[in-house]
Parts: sequence; C-alpha cells; structure tokens
Amino acid sequence: MSQTTRVSDEATLDLLANHCIAARTMIDAVGTPVMRRLVDLLLFEVGVALSAPITRSAQVTALRPVLEPAE
Repeated sequence: MSQTTRVSDEATLDLLANHCIAARTMIDAVGTPVMRRLVDLLLFEVGVALSAPITRSAQVTALRPVLEPAE
C-alpha cells in the first residue's frame, strides 16, 4: 500500500466515522438498543482501521529524503 493510498484510505475512514457518529446521534433519539450496539460496533471497527499501522513500504516512502545524497 502506498503512502498516497493510506492517506486516501484514512480520509475515507474519517468520513465514514463522521457519518457513523451522525447516525449514532439519530439512533440515540429514535433507535433501539440493538441499533445502538450495532453502530457502536461499527464505530469501534472504523477506529481499529484508522489506528492500523502503515505498512513497511509506506514507511520507507514516507521517510525517503527529499534530496538524494550525492554519490
């Protein structure tokens, strides 16, 4: 997974989390306890995905120097 892909995935997951939080607010108002548990589980899984470490190849790309040293 490239760093660009990770950033894109992270932005998408962040948007998903925001939508889940909005849904949770509505569920609190008119939903059932089962709906609440399900949205909480979804929020937990989105949080896990957001906190997943980046892959080694993405770390190498992220840490590559801007200017390559002269040989």
